Amino acid sequence: MRRSGMKFPVYILIAAMLALCACDFQHPMPDYDKQAAWKILGLEVSQEAFDQNLRSLDHVVLDPPPEWGKDYNPTFPPDLPFNPNEWLTNDPGPAVAVPDAPKGGILRLSISSYPPTIRTEGPNSRLATLSTIHGLIYESLMGYDHTIGDYVPGLASHWQVDDDRQTFRFRINPKARWADGRPVTADDVAATFEHYMNPDRKDPSISQYYNELIEEVKVLDRLTVEIRSEEPRWQSLLTISGSNIYPAAYIRMDGETYVNEWNWKLPPGTGPYELKSEDIKKGQSIMVRRRKDYWDEDNPNFQGAYNFDAIRWEVIRDEELTYQKFLAGELDFYRVSRAQRWVDELDKENAIQMGWVQKRKIYNQTPNGFGGYCFNMREPPFDSLNVRKAFAHLFNREKLFEKFFFYQYEYTDSYYPGQPWARPNAKRVGYDPGEARRLLALDGWVERDNEGYLANAMGERFPVIPVEFASPTFQRIHAVVVDDLWQQAGIKMELDLIDYPSLLKKVWEYKYKITFWGWTASLFPEPINNWHSKNADQPQTNNLNGFKNEEADKIMEDYQTEFDGKRRIKMLQRLDELLFETHPYALGWFAPYFRVIYWDKFGHPPEYASRFARDTNNIIAYWWYDEARDRRTQANKATNTANYPDKPLNQYDAPEQTWWNEHDLPMSEVNQ
Repeated sequence: MRRSGMKFPVYILIAAMLALCACDFQHPMPDYDKQAAWKILGLEVSQEAFDQNLRSLDHVVLDPPPEWGKDYNPTFPPDLPFNPNEWLTNDPGPAVAVPDAPKGGILRLSISSYPPTIRTEGPNSRLATLSTIHGLIYESLMGYDHTIGDYVPGLASHWQVDDDRQTFRFRINPKARWADGRPVTADDVAATFEHYMNPDRKDPSISQYYNELIEEVKVLDRLTVEIRSEEPRWQSLLTISGSNIYPAAYIRMDGETYVNEWNWKLPPGTGPYELKSEDIKKGQSIMVRRRKDYWDEDNPNFQGAYNFDAIRWEVIRDEELTYQKFLAGELDFYRVSRAQRWVDELDKENAIQMGWVQKRKIYNQTPNGFGGYCFNMREPPFDSLNVRKAFAHLFNREKLFEKFFFYQYEYTDSYYPGQPWARPNAKRVGYDPGEARRLLALDGWVERDNEGYLANAMGERFPVIPVEFASPTFQRIHAVVVDDLWQQAGIKMELDLIDYPSLLKKVWEYKYKITFWGWTASLFPEPINNWHSKNADQPQTNNLNGFKNEEADKIMEDYQTEFDGKRRIKMLQRLDELLFETHPYALGWFAPYFRVIYWDKFGHPPEYASRFARDTNNIIAYWWYDEARDRRTQANKATNTANYPDKPLNQYDAPEQTWWNEHDLPMSEVNQ
């Protein structure tokens, strides 16, 4: 693999020094400024010589600050003959996008904390919001269309798969362009996978995975690239073709430069949106804008998608303030995370009663992730299976469902909840203080001292459990657990509300005892990133718990090369059993839907959402701004008039959107 790094010259420093001299030359300069300026400019060290040269600066031509990628001029092998009949391609299946949806408007969303970086890879980059933003800016070689159960063009218009199932060739669409106007080439693909494989990006989950996946990337000509995997894996083509592609002119740099100097900027992309430096307001907001020169704008297969001119995420750290800002009209959407608000509060709001704000619970078939209390199994007390199981039996989900959740959710009792990979007949870990005390006693925690603390026979107290968390709304959840741990077992848990970047740093560096953590799920699981023992002791990997199990390692390794979909299901069901037996998490709950309220100024597809896209990503991709509807809502709001006076409350559309559940389609297995 070829790696290269680029460094900036010192032009910026010299230009800044000259600007300082010119704007302040009527006043004597401090000696240290003079010495520095003389040294940089190579002048005789005297006041007379300095003044004389300063007066002639009008005639000095300065080099401008360098433009990254300015001198990028790759060469390619001669173009190969291209016969489309020798290559594969497909037309996408029908989408939920409405083809004549108008373009325009700004979609105003919120996030609870500002991301610690906007990089695509590297430390602290694996966040859901960043994934959404990057997905709008960058594109992959191909997509996988679940309607037709096959691959469809992306940056590559055609592809080939050799019989060995290890060698893949991609023919890049000659129309594809980066946002800076450069054509997309095979060298961009090569540089991208160099970037993924490079360990100096300090993202070991990514670099290890791609180094084990890819044997060689070969540029065949300007538009043709060949990628060979290390071994035949059923997911190789899915992963390689679905990876975001970056421009070689920008991404070839050393790791120190990438991790530090590119923490708050992105290389240009090929996607429909771009992120400009002026739209990054650190600590406040991030906004992407729809490109006017998007290379695939006229593709008939994608009409009606990505309709908003701009999408803005405002940082609002307090959940209640977010809700109030939404009701005040400062935000367009509010994702309702609290069941109590959904069931007990929303219908009392005048804006909802009058129909200016619409309320929707939208079901689709997005795979559900898992979450709960994540144990650091590398150190006491959670290096003990008995302690982890005891904690799970003291995690009173039943009380939470009754007191806070209004039975709106489903229990998570598998690491693949609601999916075919979940172990059959999964047994629930219920609230059982007696069983928890029995398990603790097996580890010698047999009595409570005169102050109520759990202790062993030598009088040593069970360690206090610190829990750092970043969302104030979770205070009430943690409070239930704190109470039960103390009342039922004499275990003290101390809560500490900290900022989100600090929490991320602690979690990714494994400097925590326990944290409440959740994961999203992919349509085709890739468990090796989360659970393989090779990642257990390396910071900045997804194996947060330090999970190690030889049988699980073997399952995950064999899973990668198993082309029989039914066998893969059995393998993951066994993995689910092993995980459940180890209890790396005290599992929580999940919702097979997403709940939103939104100002009545948008159009949307009849189904509201695609079959698999996640919550607000559907809104970003398929909804649109309806100017006439917005004017009506604003006029009715000003006169306190209902938007739909002849309709029952919030019944302009059905309240429970279950289209995808009622139109279930078989999901194709990926066996390429």
